[in-house]
Amino acid sequence: MGSRTIEKSAIGTVDYDSDQSQVNSTQCSISTSLNADLKRGVFVKIGDGPSYFIAQIIGGPYFSEAKGVSSKAKYTAEISSYIEDGMERTLLSRPLPGTVVQPAESLEVHQLLGVSGDIHLGSLAIERRFSVSLNVPTLSRHIGVFGTTGSGKSNTIQVLMEEALDQGFATLVFDIEGEYVEMDEPTDKLIEQLGTFETKPTGVKDLKVYVPNPSTSKREDAIRFGIGFEDFEKGVFSEVAELSRMEQLYFKDLIDKIMAVIPESETICLKAVIDRLASRLRAQSDNPTLPPIVAEAHTTLFSKLNLVADLNLIDVNAPRVNMEDIFKVGRLSVVDFSDASDYVRNMVIAELLHKVWKYKIAHPESARLLIVIEEAHAFISKEKRDRMLATLMLLVETARRGRKRGLILGIVTQQPTHLPTELLELCNTRVIHRTNSTANIEALRESTGNVPDEMWNTVTSLGRGEAIVSTPQYYSKALQVMVRPCASKRLATE
Repeated sequence: MGSRTIEKSAIGTVDYDSDQSQVNSTQCSISTSLNADLKRGVFVKIGDGPSYFIAQIIGGPYFSEAKGVSSKAKYTAEISSYIEDGMERTLLSRPLPGTVVQPAESLEVHQLLGVSGDIHLGSLAIERRFSVSLNVPTLSRHIGVFGTTGSGKSNTIQVLMEEALDQGFATLVFDIEGEYVEMDEPTDKLIEQLGTFETKPTGVKDLKVYVPNPSTSKREDAIRFGIGFEDFEKGVFSEVAELSRMEQLYFKDLIDKIMAVIPESETICLKAVIDRLASRLRAQSDNPTLPPIVAEAHTTLFSKLNLVADLNLIDVNAPRVNMEDIFKVGRLSVVDFSDASDYVRNMVIAELLHKVWKYKIAHPESARLLIVIEEAHAFISKEKRDRMLATLMLLVETARRGRKRGLILGIVTQQPTHLPTELLELCNTRVIHRTNSTANIEALRESTGNVPDEMWNTVTSLGRGEAIVSTPQYYSKALQVMVRPCASKRLATE
């Protein structure tokens, strides 16, 4: 491609390489007038014939002063693709000096980046004329949403829930702050900004709110529920109840003893385990036969099981969550934890995840389900990994084996450095909002493959709603995106 007369639509030309430009074999230097005002992240088309390059501005503007030369601004562009007669070809060359540089067309950029799909996220942060979406198969690869408080991650996960519901998914969200309990109402905020994304305020069509029995909800028609001990996976129960290894052994022994004597038609309850343990402790008090360390383990086990019973959650006179309701097409199910203790929250998440997995195995034809776990590091952390292996494996199995069956995890956290590595690596698609902690940035950087260094350098300065989106769907590299505002209502929790 040689030098051509610059057309009215042109914004500049390819420049000669120089020592100052420091360009490599996939980059080139561009000269423009001083008033061109290109932004880093903007896409340009290099060449005006049937064969051309698509590139993205990654550096500049740079200014230099030379005698006898009109003032110009210089930029560095990363060449993303070479198009020949409408077909993308292997990038084996670079544009010649003097080649015309023009704004890229939307269709060209969408085809190049692979940003088309039915899950509409927003637009490129720099060039709002380019919309950004995900396709439905990409959603099934599990999603991680990361960012500090106030960065926009709650809005992002709400947008993903809205979009998933529109595509016929069912959605289950563990709502830590009670933000999503009125999503059946249209938003009353950022309406003008929402309109720039060609979206109107709209509430979700089908919403059910659940609240654990000991807690209250901001939603008057919230469905109060309890958990049946007989349904709980006992290894997971032991971990969430924070039983020691020795206590877990005696807990299992108590269950085995009870199961050996009760009729097959009956189910075991937590009270029966506590009563059996109380009898054992009374016998020890009357006639000590257990070694002191064993007796002490029984005593602390008794205390911990009573603590769980006192939550008024297990085996209470309240309905269980019906999985058939959870898997209804287009249904948003919100579990409101805004008034729940950490203990109650972790019990409920563990049990409902177990029930979801069992139901999906038994009913493979049921709707695809997006499961959103907010502040996931508080449920299972890297620090608790070794003593919560059964719980971690429940999550990992739900993600790995559930993916092909239509179970999708949405992991939301402001502390990715505290997530177990196994859980973090499951999130193939990542939406990274502003993050100030060096440790959190490094945890994401080590496990996110297609984010260039210059993009990582912007993580601490991203504006509210801006995010770096990394996904296998995007061909070349991650993109900086402005996520659209949610169309449904979200309650302020501050």
